[in-house]
Amino acid sequence: MADDVGEILIPSDRIAVRVRELGRTLADTYAGREVVVLAVMKGCVLFLADLVRAWGGAMDLEFVSARSYEGTRPGRVRVTLPEGLGEKIAGRPVLVLDDIFDTGRTLAAVCRKVERLRPAEVKALVLLKKRRAAGRGARLPDWVGFEIEDRFVVGYGLDHRGRFRNLPFVAALQKDAEALPRSPSGFALRATPDKSGRG
Repeated sequence: MADDVGEILIPSDRIAVRVRELGRTLADTYAGREVVVLAVMKGCVLFLADLVRAWGGAMDLEFVSARSYEGTRPGRVRVTLPEGLGEKIAGRPVLVLDDIFDTGRTLAAVCRKVERLRPAEVKALVLLKKRRAAGRGARLPDWVGFEIEDRFVVGYGLDHRGRFRNLPFVAALQKDAEALPRSPSGFALRATPDKSGRG
């Protein structure tokens, strides 16, 4: 696994400090209100766990599926909201939490679906945002953990074909790993469609 991971872009100590800062920001923003946190699975799961503990405010937690990547390339965005979400969020503030803002299409698709359910407001927080022009119709996040260069990254919840989510840092993926994923035992695998939700 280590051979497939390139430069460490954001070490674990920097992540921890920034997550605490974001937790304080959210505590101030939503003071006195019970927000619904809508987490885009699966990439933000580690970020989510650390953030809600640093935040400590009143909240409901729901999960949304948004799949947009095939390997390292963005594909069509498919959003699935949980049943009964409309009743829960009507008239309440919603925070959409995602791992990475790349083209912006995933965040835009999720926010559009949520806004149709008539919440009081919809804001968005992403762990990472790439330094590139947002795609057409993109919905920019209200808060960003870190800005990064336009590279395919893994770790701290972000994966490549299901691998590397458990790394405690954010790192670039080696080019050869992008082209030819391998099994945990080291054997080469044929490329198969990825089910992760990046965007």
